[in-house]
Amino acid sequence: MEHHLEIDIETIITKGLGNYNIVDVRSESEFIHDHIPGSVNIPLLNDEERKIVGTLYKQKGPKTARLKGVEIISPKLPDFIKAFSSQNTKRNTVVYCWRGGLRSEASVNFLKLAGIDRIFKLRGGYKQFRKHINDFFSDFPEKLNIITLYGPTGCAKTEILERLSSQLPVINLEENACHKGSVFGEIGEAFYPYVTQKNFETNVWHSLYKNNLKGPFITEGESKRIGKVSIPEQLYSRIRNGVSVLMKAPLEFRIEYTIKTYNPDNYIGEIKNSLRRIKRFLGGTKTAHLEQLLDKEDFHSFTEILLKEYYDPLYNKSIPACPDHEICYNSLDEAVEKVRTVYEKVISA
Repeated sequence: MEHHLEIDIETIITKGLGNYNIVDVRSESEFIHDHIPGSVNIPLLNDEERKIVGTLYKQKGPKTARLKGVEIISPKLPDFIKAFSSQNTKRNTVVYCWRGGLRSEASVNFLKLAGIDRIFKLRGGYKQFRKHINDFFSDFPEKLNIITLYGPTGCAKTEILERLSSQLPVINLEENACHKGSVFGEIGEAFYPYVTQKNFETNVWHSLYKNNLKGPFITEGESKRIGKVSIPEQLYSRIRNGVSVLMKAPLEFRIEYTIKTYNPDNYIGEIKNSLRRIKRFLGGTKTAHLEQLLDKEDFHSFTEILLKEYYDPLYNKSIPACPDHEICYNSLDEAVEKVRTVYEKVISA
């Protein structure tokens, strides 16, 4: 509920995140680690300044630290206020920091003094938002059903989800993890270094929230761990017990799609490094042969061997013995259309 200059996270989520200007006044690294979806970062103190104030707090106490904070912030106030002035004036603006304490309190007071109205502080700050996410995944909504796509590497499941996302409710786990879900999964993923368990969970939650938690949602059958993040336990259980769809594409389609996805011309060194991580499964002779194929830029043979002799035996263990639906396709367009047909059957059943 709104009270004076405060507003709580449940009110914002219920009324709609998109109906507010949400501003995160924490430092850049805090924002990158995780933030409320749709928020913009206007730091009151940047990373270096926050470190200076924090050190003073430990060494000389809160009063000295606060005085230093005022000294740092004062010259920046005109630009800080100007950044807020560019927000949509028809919406209420919500400011938050880590706990809803000094940084957001000071920001709201500065902005009020500058004559900017409709400014609220988020009660409890980012920590209250994080609590909402934790509670959501700890008590995953019973009504939220899942359609799970299974199929060997190269079936283009992630791209099928991308194409469907503008038409149907989708949870794209690999996109949110910035990882393709294989030993080579982080190759070519520019944002992978910035992925954290917290921002992964926030982005998955946001996929569900944007569709008003109305499913069923289509996702991909993944291992519990994708890259450096893990799928929350209750969601993972729901995915494994969802309506199963086995995707079947010809080997040649899978080879060509895998080559296109991983773009090996630009990442031969990275692929070799990843290859060595599975040497104990492939054996030294086969690993050396695969490296030679990479050096010759024979990506077709390289991919065919990996799919047939490493990935397929591995993936076959996780495919349901009796899937609810099977889809055979020769093109992405055909696959998208057939998944849509299965979706319509599920919701009308």
